[in-house]
Amino acid sequence: MHVFEYVSYVLILQANDQRLEDAKAYLQSLLPMERAKVTDVVEQYDLVIVVITMNRDAALNDNDRQIYRLGYLTQTVARLLLIVHADISPEFRHKKLIVCNVDAHPSTFTEALDLSDHVQVVSRYQNRTAKLHDIMTENVFEKEKDDYMYCLQTAGGFLSRYYLVLEDDVLLEENAIETLYFMMNYFDLFAAVDWLFVKLYYPEKWSGYDWSAQTVAEIGSYSLLAGSLCAGVALFLPIHRKWSRSCQTLPLWFWFMLGALFAALVCLSIGRQHVESWRSNFVSTYRLTEASGCCTQATLYPAHLIPDLSAHLGRVRSTYDFAVDIAVNGFAHIRGLKCYRVEPNIVKHIGLLSTIGRNSKSAKHFL
Repeated sequence: MHVFEYVSYVLILQANDQRLEDAKAYLQSLLPMERAKVTDVVEQYDLVIVVITMNRDAALNDNDRQIYRLGYLTQTVARLLLIVHADISPEFRHKKLIVCNVDAHPSTFTEALDLSDHVQVVSRYQNRTAKLHDIMTENVFEKEKDDYMYCLQTAGGFLSRYYLVLEDDVLLEENAIETLYFMMNYFDLFAAVDWLFVKLYYPEKWSGYDWSAQTVAEIGSYSLLAGSLCAGVALFLPIHRKWSRSCQTLPLWFWFMLGALFAALVCLSIGRQHVESWRSNFVSTYRLTEASGCCTQATLYPAHLIPDLSAHLGRVRSTYDFAVDIAVNGFAHIRGLKCYRVEPNIVKHIGLLSTIGRNSKSAKHFL
């Protein structure tokens, strides 16, 4: 391992350990009244949040299992409880949090068992004989799809207007629900019935610039702004400074082009995902764009489509090239539904380990 990779590796593990300690401290600080609030039963919820989880420690080798304290589910649940207690968004006032345990051996998944004191935990596999053909199958992508379908149906058992399905290694931003409410209200999604989902996360490594009209427009906008600022500064420089006298002999278009070129190079060098991160400081600057088929880390669904989507997932068979995210997107194409995602992400992906056993590696391979 190179020095830079090793340093990054250590920092990531230290950050994970710190988040885990903070999450445990928050859970311990919750009063019985606050714990009861999460399990309150109402006639209809505004938002049901379901976290799909399984024991990731089983994917570690023996040496890694002794060293790493992953605790992804604990971190995710603690953040969600914080949001449930603090968020007062009008359209999402009544919220319910569920942990959907799809581990083949739920009695050995101690992290989920410990969290059952704070949140409702449901398990797909209740005993050793339940769905053994799913547990033993070599097609882990089919099991992943069936697990997702089961958790959707379980969440659908609680009457709600919307369902937010999360994986167990994501952290919502503390204002994520508020931001989501603003976006849906601004784009009138609460009244619309022609959309299947809104994704709150898209991998940053795939969010960079590409050869598209959008890239040209974005870089052109930043270049135009930087060029105008540079030309303005050159125009209004105090004439009594010696260095400014020589600069004034150069035409304004030169300074405009210099600023524009510099901005374009900066954008290309640091990447779109970092350039656009300034939007996360202002709720009104978030964007709702067309979503691709990729990824299921954090997805919001409207209630009226959950039964049909679950039925569709039950009819298709997943493979390496047709995983659950592609199957969900296929349903949108069949029904002619729109698919959205929020930019920039309002969810942070903290996982270093895949739940798909055949793809699992030591955490260092994910740097």
